[in-house]
Amino acid sequence: MRNKVIKFPLLCLLVFACIFGVFASSCKSCKEDNPPKPGPGPDPKPNPEPEVTVSIQGKSEVRSGREAKYTAYIDGEVSSEVTWEIRDGADYATISKEGLFTAKDVKGDKIIELVARSTKNKKCEASKAILIVSKPNLTQEMLDALKVDKIGFEGYLSIDVSEIGISSKPISTYTSVLKTSMDGTNWYAEYANADTGTNMGLYMRNYEGFANKVGVSYLNDEMYEPMLDDDGNKVSWEDAGFYNNLKNLTVNDFIFNEDTWRYEYKGTDKKLTAKLVASANPYDFVPDPNMEFQLIIEENEILGFYAISKPDYNLAKPNKAILELFVAVDCGDAVTVPTISKYAHRDFHDNLASAITYMKSLDSYTLDFLGLTASYLTKGYVLSGYTETVTNEICYFRPYSVGYDEYGKEQKNYTENGSYGYKKISDNLYNSFYEDKEVTNKYAATRAYETTFSHAKPTFDFAAEIFTRYSENEDGSISYYVDDVMCSVASTFYYGVGNDVNLYGLFATTGSAVTFDKYAPFVTVKDGKIIASNFYFYLGSIFGDISITYSDFNEAVIPEDVNIDFITRQVPTSWAQLEFVESSASSTTKDDKMVNAYDFLLKYYGETSKLTKEEIEENSMLPFFGSVLGDTYGFGMLTMHIPNGKKTGYMSLTFYYDVPLDNDYTINSSLEKIGEYLESLGFKDLGNGEYSKSIKVKVIEEIEINGIKIEQEVEKEKTIYVAPVDSSLDLIIYMWGDGLYKKGE
Repeated sequence: MRNKVIKFPLLCLLVFACIFGVFASSCKSCKEDNPPKPGPGPDPKPNPEPEVTVSIQGKSEVRSGREAKYTAYIDGEVSSEVTWEIRDGADYATISKEGLFTAKDVKGDKIIELVARSTKNKKCEASKAILIVSKPNLTQEMLDALKVDKIGFEGYLSIDVSEIGISSKPISTYTSVLKTSMDGTNWYAEYANADTGTNMGLYMRNYEGFANKVGVSYLNDEMYEPMLDDDGNKVSWEDAGFYNNLKNLTVNDFIFNEDTWRYEYKGTDKKLTAKLVASANPYDFVPDPNMEFQLIIEENEILGFYAISKPDYNLAKPNKAILELFVAVDCGDAVTVPTISKYAHRDFHDNLASAITYMKSLDSYTLDFLGLTASYLTKGYVLSGYTETVTNEICYFRPYSVGYDEYGKEQKNYTENGSYGYKKISDNLYNSFYEDKEVTNKYAATRAYETTFSHAKPTFDFAAEIFTRYSENEDGSISYYVDDVMCSVASTFYYGVGNDVNLYGLFATTGSAVTFDKYAPFVTVKDGKIIASNFYFYLGSIFGDISITYSDFNEAVIPEDVNIDFITRQVPTSWAQLEFVESSASSTTKDDKMVNAYDFLLKYYGETSKLTKEEIEENSMLPFFGSVLGDTYGFGMLTMHIPNGKKTGYMSLTFYYDVPLDNDYTINSSLEKIGEYLESLGFKDLGNGEYSKSIKVKVIEEIEINGIKIEQEVEKEKTIYVAPVDSSLDLIIYMWGDGLYKKGE
């Protein structure tokens, strides 16, 4: 069962599996008093070794006492420049330097973790879970041992990514460790990135008969978010499967599979495999319809189960992924099912609560944002930031870099003609703006926002109670540290222009990189005011430490020599108000030109699909996505696009939208808005991430009969396809249709 709200998309698993969310959990604990203080900042070490992608190809299971050959790929090509290792389960198998795997004779199935590591860069590796299969014996007594409410699963999710096509060339191999537990009413998932070991968690609860994600907001309010199916309907607790699905099984429900050497489910419940997989795995895993789950048996006991997914094409094109699930089962009182609840108020929260109230009441203040950022892909680090003047009418940003004078003293070097910010236009409209780099104090609008100006400013919208630790500083100030599961509250400490800098707060986590001491985001309070905040963020290859100070409370003003005046921008309401990139025939972009988007789209569809302007408009064949996405349009252009499940590419209208990230680190809300909008226009959801709409039109065609050419009116069906795609958190919308040129034509 695929759902849009709860399950984590596979692409997020591969790219952002190391990041916490609001609902995340941590098994780490800290003392209430004297928490570790933040370190001095990262000291990245250069890594001259080349970054490579490693993958492993070979069987996911090997029978007891038999051999199997495994092949390593470096950047998609077969390579011998790896070292082989059995990282977990070395007592049950060996691996040669050539990749020949030999399973020992075992009693009961054994899970092995095989690792291939690049000899050129030992940090680059691939891991694969392998099951050594012994011939088992299944009894009713073994199944009856599973008839309990409290049950847990722990194991691996293996992911093989390959190209779509005749060769199906392997791209990469991943292994993610995961753990779930449930008691019939509550369900909890804990899982870790195989490379970083960062723990993450998800809480679900049976709330009024429906499956709901449960959590606590920044404001310390318990929240219930219903799980939705593909049609937007709430999923019942029964259908969700977040409970023990193994309670009512009999021996007659299984048949021994001679090919896999396992007992495979062949019972009457056709949804059981999907529900069982959902209970053991927090990711979007759609089981292969041709293979039900299989039991893993060890020493006359059911150790766990195995399942395989159908191909997942929701990746960067033209790739696909196959997921394999290996999990062990545990039952009874030994299983712990964590639950989540509101934070308790303690005496030390009073001071912080007053400071929060004060910050929300301010008419103006100065915010200084200093970021020390680094990347594993580059040497050294960057120290830069901005000074922001916040008022009720304008947020004025002055970016700067940090340098040092002849005495080694740190100094800010402000960017000339580089200011930008937000300006209130009316109660329900504000603009972002930037300074013309060629003309001092000359500004232009960049985006329009139809909402209140409060959205352009830091909100400080959090409860004191979510800060569970504190330390007293020498200057009389007190630093309050947020609970580890609430790290993303750092996004409320500031608000930047654009998506990039705002991602730092959303991806805040407990600091731990290079020379960082581990610490959670914190705010510092003195004299009833929040005077500073700090947090560490980790965004894949980019990481860093952010220090923010606040000053000039109710005294901050825009400099007198700054006149922020520009032509007001309104939210576009049609394609006629936007531009499209018209590419030249050359291989470079130097001759590309910007044209009116509406004129170009009408011309294009008229030439390729033979649709008239009236037919396009009357049948809503040219949806305007700004209707639901607001003023987030970036650009549009013609590119080649390969639809899901196809091998042929089509020339497609391609639109990029700069939509904001949701609090759960996805752009799902934007994708859902597009889907709902298209369906309101009569488009059909094809169920593979694509939408289509067909109309019948009359066209004049010339035919020849007995050497005489005549014209006749014929009816043709024309179809337009739309595919909104999450491309590494960038929103791309493809549009193509009948009559558009295929690749090679």
